[in-house]
Amino acid sequence: RGDVCFYFGSALLSVEEFDAAIEQLSLACQLLPTHHEPLFKLADAFETVNSVTDVETVIKFALAQFPQHSEVFYRAANFYREVGQLSKADKLASECIVYSNDKLLSSYAWLLKLNLGQMQDNTDAYDALSAINNITLAVAHISDNVSDTHSDSATEKTLKMIVNYALGRYFELVNNTELAFRHWKIANLLQLSMCDYRVDDLSALFAAIKANSNKPKPDSGIKTSGFTPIFILGLPRTGSTLLEQLLCQHSDVSSLGEQTIIANQVANFAAHHAQQPYPYFMPDFSNPKGQEMCQQAANIYERAVKKRQLNTSFVIDKLPANFQSVGLIKSIFPHAKIIHLTRQFADTGLSIFKNHFAANEPYLCDLEELSAYHQLHCNLMQHWHKIYPNEIFEIAYETVVRQPQAAMQEVLTFCGLSHQQQCWQNNKDDSDKDKAVRMIKTLSSAQVTEPIHQRAIGQHSKYAAYLKQNGLVDYQHNSPII
Repeated sequence: RGDVCFYFGSALLSVEEFDAAIEQLSLACQLLPTHHEPLFKLADAFETVNSVTDVETVIKFALAQFPQHSEVFYRAANFYREVGQLSKADKLASECIVYSNDKLLSSYAWLLKLNLGQMQDNTDAYDALSAINNITLAVAHISDNVSDTHSDSATEKTLKMIVNYALGRYFELVNNTELAFRHWKIANLLQLSMCDYRVDDLSALFAAIKANSNKPKPDSGIKTSGFTPIFILGLPRTGSTLLEQLLCQHSDVSSLGEQTIIANQVANFAAHHAQQPYPYFMPDFSNPKGQEMCQQAANIYERAVKKRQLNTSFVIDKLPANFQSVGLIKSIFPHAKIIHLTRQFADTGLSIFKNHFAANEPYLCDLEELSAYHQLHCNLMQHWHKIYPNEIFEIAYETVVRQPQAAMQEVLTFCGLSHQQQCWQNNKDDSDKDKAVRMIKTLSSAQVTEPIHQRAIGQHSKYAAYLKQNGLVDYQHNSPII
């Protein structure tokens, strides 16, 4: 029963029994040769154990097995984007468009192509997206009032949203800032209407985190294995992928990427044993029973790292939202290295506003919501700096790209890593561009194939008036964006 193997393999993957999942999903692929879903689930399983070669083998097999399947082309295009083979990704996205009868899938493929930056002429993208946009009547029926979108179905909203993100990218490429921002605003309004909470709802959580987090005792007695966790955290789009890539050039460093192990496994384990949610169980860590719980939580995290077949002495975890869990992290890993990455907020705001994030989070699709989230973030980071003085290394994205050698030497020193010059000499020549080193799942996968550059600094300046009009405020410096 191929369907049973597929279901069982998927369940095993969700509970991180990766070897058993791969076995069951491989069986499902054999028993269901006319279905592409088991192949991609098997690719997901190989990806979790960082076997990029096996992922590519599955992708190539899927392309051969389903030579005219638009979804297969799109999935393959995303794989090659994630490993930095942009020209191949662009070609596969084009094949997806040729064979797709689905407007939504075609829109995703056009957005991918525009973000890859491989097209010499973007006219075809504009014509195709405009035709879809005219069908959806998005511009005619969407105003600044989010409630105007409530009558649309989820599929209709998603289609309008992706088309407008893509059109915004097109107009950005042709330097039409007014129309670019107009389409991004429509896309953001649509996505905001699909969010089920607002940032103000998080205020009580952030207050509780500060109230329940105290520095653990230095003699915690927690025993850890040979690896040291490095947590890179902050707001999205502040350069964490670039910093991760530079650190991963070091012979002693590997990366989990953006994983939710702290929130979904460690915090849930502690909450279950303490019978109260995060962060209310944090004070319990100071008693003997809590120390035992910390040790078990550390073991859970270490097992998760080992299951992903990362065996270096330093392992990066770069989920931005981990800034909410610094106290928890330092309780279970007192020796953990915390790197807080910052960036000029106006550039961060523009980068978030113009890019589509799969998660429907209000701070990712509304400038006022983002400003409020930024304020919560800054206040909480100030709290962590007070509790852990000299234990959180703060560095700006602008410093990394302007002075990569000096910046990386400081980062390496903070982490206790030897200085290896490949960590700041990432200048890529043409022979490097098609090398699949590791999969980069974030929106920055195309950018990090380039040598270090400063082009992203000050990008907001062309859009400053629009950002200000739509509510972007830097509360940290108590000033509007101008």
